[in-house]
Amino acid sequence: MKKKTKIIIGILVVFAILVAGISYRGYIKAHTFTLSGNEQIQSITGTVKVSSPKDTEVIFIDVKTGVNYAIPYITSGASETIKLEKGKWYSVETGEGLTMSLVNVRIE
Repeated sequence: MKKKTKIIIGILVVFAILVAGISYRGYIKAHTFTLSGNEQIQSITGTVKVSSPKDTEVIFIDVKTGVNYAIPYITSGASETIKLEKGKWYSVETGEGLTMSLVNVRIE
């Protein structure tokens, strides 16, 4: 009887990990956007992952205070992360074609 219980618990743990992984992956996918130029972004977790199809500099401007945050250089095909305050909105300079993960997006 104990052996059956351990097997059932093991299967349930594996199933729970699988469901959590699939859910997290869907969450990431739902909050990844490619910008076209006029959008504002809001960090969901406090960290934003940015990638670009070309070499560029990316500047984030706090919509309320005007304070600038920058990723000085992103190489084509590479990605960088930046810490931005969770819940604040930022406009993005050099934003066309950038892909950002873990953000909400609104059009200015």
